[in-house]
Amino acid sequence: MTAVPADLKTKFQTWDASGRPQQIGFEWKTENWHRYLGNRSILDSLPNPIDRGAVIDAFRRVNDSESALDAFIASYLWGYAKAGFGPYRAERVIRLNNDPEHGKDFAAELFTLAKIAMDEGGAAAYEHIVSERRRDRHYFAQWGPAFATKFISYATQASDKVGTTPILDAIVSEWFGDHCKEIGRLWLTWHSAGSYRRYTECMAEWANELSIEPEQVEQLIFNVG
Repeated sequence: MTAVPADLKTKFQTWDASGRPQQIGFEWKTENWHRYLGNRSILDSLPNPIDRGAVIDAFRRVNDSESALDAFIASYLWGYAKAGFGPYRAERVIRLNNDPEHGKDFAAELFTLAKIAMDEGGAAAYEHIVSERRRDRHYFAQWGPAFATKFISYATQASDKVGTTPILDAIVSEWFGDHCKEIGRLWLTWHSAGSYRRYTECMAEWANELSIEPEQVEQLIFNVG
């Protein structure tokens, strides 16, 4: 087992002494998201500010392709709530990966991914994307691991069948490079699932030692200040 780094222990102790406050929600500009994504009902049902709980609720409602697309939008909106270009990027991912004439159905692919994450776990979902990308390098075009692992993480949090897996983005990856070199570099690419598996296994061990959930460990790391 990789020992819990001193920096993480300090973050945990500070958070614990403060009563373990929840991450605050993020305000978002409703009109900007409607401008790019149209009148999807999910945009009217999400709270403003949006928090992690609201995104988990969207994933709990996933039961078909359309609800999986709604969950994607919820996770993307949460991740980009404070960035003005978020709606444009969400629309671009949907547009580039949806081409019915050539058999590309982004919502259906999202539903498949959500089911894998919810039934088999986050690592299996990540491995699914890696496998599909080897077959077709344009699979999930312009949707990298930093945001795809948000989708995967929320899918696992909405499931009662698997353990939760945390988000892996550039901030977390950089923190590991500074504080936990022994598990190796964490790559934000679709070339291999090994990096994500090493990350999630390490986070699960630390969560167990600290008696919290893996996504809470990720939140502590993400709040680098």
